Amino acid sequence: MRKTFTLATAAVAVLALPTAAMADGHEQRYSASLSQANDSGASADAELWLDGNELTVSIQGQGFFDGFPHAMHLHGEPGGDNVCGPLNSDEDGFDAKDADGDGIISVVEGADDYGPVSVSLTTEGDTSPDSALAVDRFPDSDTLDYERTFEVSDEVAENLSSLHIVVHGLDLDDSGEIGTVDIPSSLDEELPIEATAPAACGQITASAAGGVDTGAGGTATNGGQDGTGALTAGLLGAGALGGLALRRRRLTGDETA
Repeated sequence: MRKTFTLATAAVAVLALPTAAMADGHEQRYSASLSQANDSGASADAELWLDGNELTVSIQGQGFFDGFPHAMHLHGEPGGDNVCGPLNSDEDGFDAKDADGDGIISVVEGADDYGPVSVSLTTEGDTSPDSALAVDRFPDSDTLDYERTFEVSDEVAENLSSLHIVVHGLDLDDSGEIGTVDIPSSLDEELPIEATAPAACGQITASAAGGVDTGAGGTATNGGQDGTGALTAGLLGAGALGGLALRRRRLTGDETA
């Protein structure tokens, strides 16, 4: 009996070796379920794998506005008390959060809940807050199929579960175009609110560890940012906003920029 028990124990130990090795490698798995914001009808699921300072992010989404760049970020003060907040008209506290009463939670109105940009989820190149509105490097379809591996700062890596994923850009009146709602963006009065308002938000939470092939998606750096920059360093970048305005004109057929 003792021999049988010893053999069984040894077998369990052998089977557990990959998991133990994974834990020794400090790989951690996270997830986020993104719900609609501003009654957009959009949603997404995200999986994140962290190995040291190397972060792999995979996002699958649906119901987003087709044909316009969807800026996507990890929002929040690392280690802070960040929440998505009331972002839809049927949620308690929405009216109080909608300070100007236009029926939309803008970036500025929502940012005190979910915080500034810590990481820009671009498709290539820089991932720092400086790329918060790098419109030529964000997905622009009604479905999100995003995966990328890049480096993050120590502060972001150590506080990932305090951050949120926010996707911006929505078609408020189902017109199929951006800019038909006559409300300016809270970031720049020359832009429509649809271009920058949140479309979906979800909190990042730690989950069971698991393996992932981090060879896909390329590698980038987080530009040395510590993730605690003010909104001005992220979504309020004037140069990025100019690029967004140019992209909006092109999408609506106006080439006379």
